[in-house]
Amino acid sequence: MVALGRRSRPAAPPVLERAGIRLDPHRREVYRDGRYVPLSRKEFAVLTELLRADGVAVSAEQLLEKAWDEHADPFTHAVRMMILKLRRKLGDPPVVLTDPGVGYRIP
Repeated sequence: MVALGRRSRPAAPPVLERAGIRLDPHRREVYRDGRYVPLSRKEFAVLTELLRADGVAVSAEQLLEKAWDEHADPFTHAVRMMILKLRRKLGDPPVVLTDPGVGYRIP
């Protein structure tokens, strides 16, 4: 019985924070400067990848690979449209930046 108490629980994913954004993967919640931001699953997945990159640009191809299924068309504008939606939902000042020819990042 004592051994059961000593078993470690799986670690909760770490909360990601950057540029006023707080993302809690365990609770699936996002806050921008303390304001709750409701996101779809896909928006949440894209934002998670951008925050995990820790300020480094993430290419559209990498986002497609991580946030969409394997049947996603690499020539689609889905990533660009998703970034526009995220920017709108996260509000001003914009935190998702575009590095032309490289990808997207949150500084």
